[in-house]
Amino acid sequence: MAAMEELEIHSKSYLVRWVSVKGDHTISWSLQPHKKSLNFGIFKHLGQSGAAGAASSDVNSVESSSEAPAVIDKLRGAGLKPIQWVGKCEADKISQGTYGVSLHEAGNYALIFDNTFSKTTGKMATFVLVTYPTATPPQSVHQTHPSQSLGGVNAVGGSGHRSSPKLRTANTGSTDELRPTKGRSVSGGKRPQSSSSVNGASALLHTGVLRKRRRKRHQGWARRFFSLDYTSSTLSYYHDRNSSALRGAIPLQLAAVAANAASREISVDSGAEIWHLRASNAQDFAAWRTALEKASKQTKDDKVLSPMTPLLQTPSNSMVRHLPNPAEEREWGQIESLVSKVSGSRDAVRRLAKDTDPKYLSSTPNTGPDRRRSPSPQASPADPAQNGDDYFAQQQRRPPFWKRKSSAPSMAKRNNNNGLAAPSPITDVSTVPERKPRSIISHPDHDDEIHDHLMALLGDLDKVVSEFSGLIAESKQRRHPPVAVSSSRLSMESDVSQEFFDAEVGPSSPLLTIQHDSDVEAELEDEEDEEDDAASTASEGEDHTRKGVRSESASAFLFPVKPKSLSPLPVDKVTRRKTVPAPVMAPPSLIGFLRKNVGKDLSAISMPVSANEPLSLLQRATECMEYSALLDKAAAATDVVERLIYVTAFALSNLSTNRVKERAIRKPFNPLLGETFEMVREDRGFRMIAEKVSHRPVQLAYQADSRDWSLTQSPKPTQKFWGKSAEINTDGKTRLTLHASGDHFSWGSATSFLRNIIAGEKYVEPVGEMSVFNETTGQKSIATFKAGGMFSGRSEEITVKTYDIHGHELPLGLSGTWTGSLQLTEHGSVTNKTIWAAGPLVDEAAKRYGFPTFAASLNETTPIEQDKLAPTDSRLRPDQRALEGGDLDTAEDLKAKLEEKQRERRRELEETGGVYRPRWFANVTESAGDEIVWKLKTGKDGYWEERAKGGWPGVTPIFKL
Repeated sequence: MAAMEELEIHSKSYLVRWVSVKGDHTISWSLQPHKKSLNFGIFKHLGQSGAAGAASSDVNSVESSSEAPAVIDKLRGAGLKPIQWVGKCEADKISQGTYGVSLHEAGNYALIFDNTFSKTTGKMATFVLVTYPTATPPQSVHQTHPSQSLGGVNAVGGSGHRSSPKLRTANTGSTDELRPTKGRSVSGGKRPQSSSSVNGASALLHTGVLRKRRRKRHQGWARRFFSLDYTSSTLSYYHDRNSSALRGAIPLQLAAVAANAASREISVDSGAEIWHLRASNAQDFAAWRTALEKASKQTKDDKVLSPMTPLLQTPSNSMVRHLPNPAEEREWGQIESLVSKVSGSRDAVRRLAKDTDPKYLSSTPNTGPDRRRSPSPQASPADPAQNGDDYFAQQQRRPPFWKRKSSAPSMAKRNNNNGLAAPSPITDVSTVPERKPRSIISHPDHDDEIHDHLMALLGDLDKVVSEFSGLIAESKQRRHPPVAVSSSRLSMESDVSQEFFDAEVGPSSPLLTIQHDSDVEAELEDEEDEEDDAASTASEGEDHTRKGVRSESASAFLFPVKPKSLSPLPVDKVTRRKTVPAPVMAPPSLIGFLRKNVGKDLSAISMPVSANEPLSLLQRATECMEYSALLDKAAAATDVVERLIYVTAFALSNLSTNRVKERAIRKPFNPLLGETFEMVREDRGFRMIAEKVSHRPVQLAYQADSRDWSLTQSPKPTQKFWGKSAEINTDGKTRLTLHASGDHFSWGSATSFLRNIIAGEKYVEPVGEMSVFNETTGQKSIATFKAGGMFSGRSEEITVKTYDIHGHELPLGLSGTWTGSLQLTEHGSVTNKTIWAAGPLVDEAAKRYGFPTFAASLNETTPIEQDKLAPTDSRLRPDQRALEGGDLDTAEDLKAKLEEKQRERRRELEETGGVYRPRWFANVTESAGDEIVWKLKTGKDGYWEERAKGGWPGVTPIFKL
């Protein structure tokens, strides 16, 4: 395997790249940091069971280096054993090295790029990785993705100097191609298909085009080229077939893979990132599913047979796997290497045959007036751009074969060293880089004859490669017989994951099944393909801004207006509690409840009350008002950009409620339909009312009002489980009106992920980007959450930039962390002015649900609420009260009774043909397009008016048992 990658490593973090290596192989690497130095090391993955041992004793050749002891210790704790710590790699210098993996050390190796010593500066580096059988080291290696390495003519030599990256190898036979520009399609009526070649070494690969969901929400899907290497069970992807830059790779040993035939979707969850993939048609989906099952089963077998895996029982004689003869293994490795060379020669002949094919000569420049076929490329019936026979001719005008450079001299040297003659066609043409071969120059009128000879030679080579490949496959099957395995799949957390991945019925498959909700499936079916064009991405935000300004008058109805009064404000100040009782029981493991629910909304899964925190989802939603003082400052600001900065800080501040990692292990109570929560903060000068307006899907509605601003949202939260992580989304824009200036702001919630659900430390982190729009002026801010590595822990850094209506960057911005504080930046430089800082936490927060003091006061009934609350308020929910008091048995019993009463009310409503209508909010979706929006009722039907009267007509006592 060979690959070259451009790496970006953020400050105070490190990057992990995985490689799966079989025994008796060598890892060869070359690293060139740009401008700044970088640390590098090689670690071996031992799994969760080996984490303690790696952290305590088994250090092998790596001691507690003074250069990076904290990094090494942290990686040991994550189950990585230090193998080779290279240390500092100087800037703009090529550092190289190798590590030999012996026969009994096969497994997953982590290549660590450490930048934790740099507090403020990110790093860029070029990295080249090669793995090869130790007995047959290559003289040259390939830079590009595995499907290209079969040709073996683009090289990074032993000195570390790279050859021309413009060289491309031949098509491997697949009809999947990518469109480099928008609007251009594959002609000829052929649908893209995935392929797994049967010739030579390419039988070890499955390649093709899949659609990959973009990292940002609502930006559709992009077509990408994927390569699945069976030898290492690694799935990689590139921008297109001709791209040499690796965009990402996930070893399937570390991932949970799920599939859905109805939507043709495949998800790959490595724990650090999730790839959502879609096939273009059912045939491609079936091919990729089969390939992934094959690679996953191979991964499973390799893990079971690995020397690191203890055997629980003595296998029978029929299951005993005899160790192969090392000499025989080396011989077969040499045979495989020779077949790979023949395969490369065959591909070279194929390209030469294509370049001499008379039907393509019309499109070759400077062919001369004596050319007999198709003098006009536009009129040629055999033009590749019209019949789809040649993708390269269609996508870009490639120079003829003899005008391209080659690394054939190095290949010839290697062949001569092995006692073999160098293939004459390659060496001949490479010696005349700017002219046609002598055979063509001396026979200008016999192109057809030359082409026929080449096709005959190509047929012979195909036959030889096919026969050798079959022989190698039979030999491998004889030398490495399959072993019966009882477990369905093993993963990093074997003791937990076996229960999760076992299938109950049907044929055994290592892939999980995505269980989509109907609305999600509809969304998947309606999504359109989009090309990965940076210009289109940039213009998308600008178009959104312009569209927002143009539609300001039409959408103004959705924004809250200033209320006539703020009753019951003003009231006397009260003292609020600043802590809550500690839980009496640890939460249960989630794995038993998440089984067979990959892709489903977690809110639909019933969990025991011990998995809850003593707050409802309504109360959790109102925690966004903890930093309402930022809105007061925005309303008082005279500069429009300054207002945007304060509003952006407020929009980001809500993320800090998850800064204590212990809060991620519990969930809030799912409110009953019609449940409400009011909040009157006399110390902050605002009031707020929230109601659950829909049960399935779960949707809330709330509005907060103060003298200077009004805020509303109709959030629809969803949590999707993908195998190792849960994706947390909240649909529904937040809309803000500043009464003095009349500015209207809107933003969507950031996408977050709950990491390490199966095993390890659980935490929540936001990902991607989040935008805040001033729909009155057209200005916007974009907050970018820096991504972390697989073992770098939670990512907390944020960078905010502001733009005007034309997309030009404005001078003010923000920088900091969503867990600590945000500082103002001017022209990219951080100032000493803090715009926002996280508030205090309760005492011993890690032992008390991870609550901020603001959240601790939400379930408290103060004199302001005493005898004033609606009978549906969350503070009156009995099971929630019992949980807070530590009576779990009573809480569990009350929760079951309340949910059963809710089901009875729903059945009664369905029997009468009625439709549930929320009491305090009205649906105004017709004015919001696809978004479902609820607006607070006012007048005689308003909540605050009823509260002032002291009665609650028409309100169902949902907590009455």
